[in-house]
Amino acid sequence: MKDNILIVGGYGKVGSIISRHLAELYPKKTIVAGRSFEKAKILSETLDHNVIPYHLDIDTQTDNAVLENTKLVVMCIDQKDTKFVELCIETGVHYIDITANQHFIDKEELLDEKAKSNNVIVALSIGLAPGITNLLAQHCANQISETTVIDIFILLGIGEKHGDAAYRWTFDNIHSSYNINDSGKTKTINTKQVLTRMAFDSTILTSLVALLRKSGLTKIFNYKIFQNICIYLFKKMKIGSDEFAVKAVAGNTANEIYECSLEGKGEGKTTAYIAIETVLYVIQNNFSNGVRHIHQIIENIPEFLENLKRYDSTIEVKYKNIRNNE
Repeated sequence: MKDNILIVGGYGKVGSIISRHLAELYPKKTIVAGRSFEKAKILSETLDHNVIPYHLDIDTQTDNAVLENTKLVVMCIDQKDTKFVELCIETGVHYIDITANQHFIDKEELLDEKAKSNNVIVALSIGLAPGITNLLAQHCANQISETTVIDIFILLGIGEKHGDAAYRWTFDNIHSSYNINDSGKTKTINTKQVLTRMAFDSTILTSLVALLRKSGLTKIFNYKIFQNICIYLFKKMKIGSDEFAVKAVAGNTANEIYECSLEGKGEGKTTAYIAIETVLYVIQNNFSNGVRHIHQIIENIPEFLENLKRYDSTIEVKYKNIRNNE
């Protein structure tokens, strides 16, 4: 019987939080996997052996033995290619990915037909951005008659320390506007235009990035050597906080405007909570298979956002109908 949950990278910063919570809900059915069996074993011991440690290198994985009794995989590490995703699909295992790497997400989206034919869900955009951004944008769009534009605002606290991949995502997106229009890529939210703006909880840093963006120099963040320097400096800096905020505002030509926001502390742990809730949702509900972004999976978005509060009391969700001043 397929009833195990496999967490790849389950002993990392985000993965270990997911592992701890799922171990309580599914003891002896949660597998913590990664290249380091020793780290997985240590985590298992701290959790009273309620998780099963397993050595797994997805880059060299050639058999699906671990997937035979697995119902769902949570991927907490970045991948070089989609081979393991495809292996999950071929063996009928649901798959949840917390990556924010848009280039890789684009590759995963190409597996939609394969996932459908194997009755598998591939859940993407499981995090803060993309993730909460999608849910807030979708909920706002649902509240007005026709959405012509959605503005997304992201405030990141630079006081929280991250892994290199998370920093690189930030730098990759500093110079992006995320303009999505009818002549562009296939949209998953039905609106003509989506604009995303990013800021930091440091006025100096935000002003500097704004200046670079205005002068067209933010493209330097694309260069790996510059990113490496910035990552080193960010890890050394002792400024900022771990607070974050995400807000979406939807509007149309009829002057209908609706906004909602989510704020809290700790982007990493919040990503873990989003992943946990998505795991529970996928396991407990039936819906169409295929590659789906989080806002295409979660039907009751306010309920999903409210559920995040049970993990962290600092999380706050707000809604506002601006036109009606509600």
